[in-house]
Amino acid sequence: MTVTRPARLAGAVLCVAVAAACTQPVGGRPVADPASAEQATADAVKRGMDAFQSHFVNLGNEHARVYNYLNFGDLKITTEHETYKVGDPPAILYKRRFAEDGDWSETVSPPRSPVDYIKLDKDHAFLAPTPWVTVPSLYEDDFENCWVLTAWVACHLETAIGQTRLDAPDEQPSEARATENGFEVTTGAQLKIMIDESFISIPEEKRGDLTDVQLETVVPVVLKFDADMNFTGFVIRDSVTDGDAPAFEIQLEYEVIGKASQDDIPEAPDDATQITAITDEAAVDAFFEKFNDRTPEG
Repeated sequence: MTVTRPARLAGAVLCVAVAAACTQPVGGRPVADPASAEQATADAVKRGMDAFQSHFVNLGNEHARVYNYLNFGDLKITTEHETYKVGDPPAILYKRRFAEDGDWSETVSPPRSPVDYIKLDKDHAFLAPTPWVTVPSLYEDDFENCWVLTAWVACHLETAIGQTRLDAPDEQPSEARATENGFEVTTGAQLKIMIDESFISIPEEKRGDLTDVQLETVVPVVLKFDADMNFTGFVIRDSVTDGDAPAFEIQLEYEVIGKASQDDIPEAPDDATQITAITDEAAVDAFFEKFNDRTPEG
């Protein structure tokens, strides 16, 4: 999987959650075989990484959720995203809110539509005199799985994991274990790479408050699968510290909620009086600058 081009792999859950390998001596008390255990773990981790990659290369009709929480000094960010992707070419619904009890905005992208329809949340209703706006569609001429917002996070995470494997291999976890519901793989990515990949986002002026030790810290990433090695989500959760420096607390979760269907995608509004069309490139940029502002000024 790459950021530009985001096979499901089936596999048995391996007995890698214990220190010993599956093999044992012919007679007497079973003893651990470290080399076999290490190889079994490596094989299981590779199977998990392959399944993670394959899920997004062959992204189907999916309803997914991404929850993002960040706490760093006086900076506190909470964002929740949900996406529904259906069909080929796809219809897409993207929902976003900036607080657990906040109002949702909705973006509807009909298949091959020249425009996306955005239903404004209460905090951004001042951006137009109508409840809906249209902007040129991201998907009119082409579609890539990694452009779906929730999948975009996963695609950039995969890049960050791969780069960390090159830059800090000795610091990157490589573990696999069976769980009650399936299987988990623990790997990791450097904080500075995740920030560079933009799915961990802090204001540029705040990045200077992070120490080199914090930026170079490898943050654990837990990839989750069911018993058939189908990807079900991931969790990134850590408090990155360095002496007296403010702790960088991060929680980022991806959850595959289930299959999406056409019934999940609302119809685009057909009443022109309810829609403000934004077509000029500069006006579109200005709209999104405000629309993505967590505390916009009306």
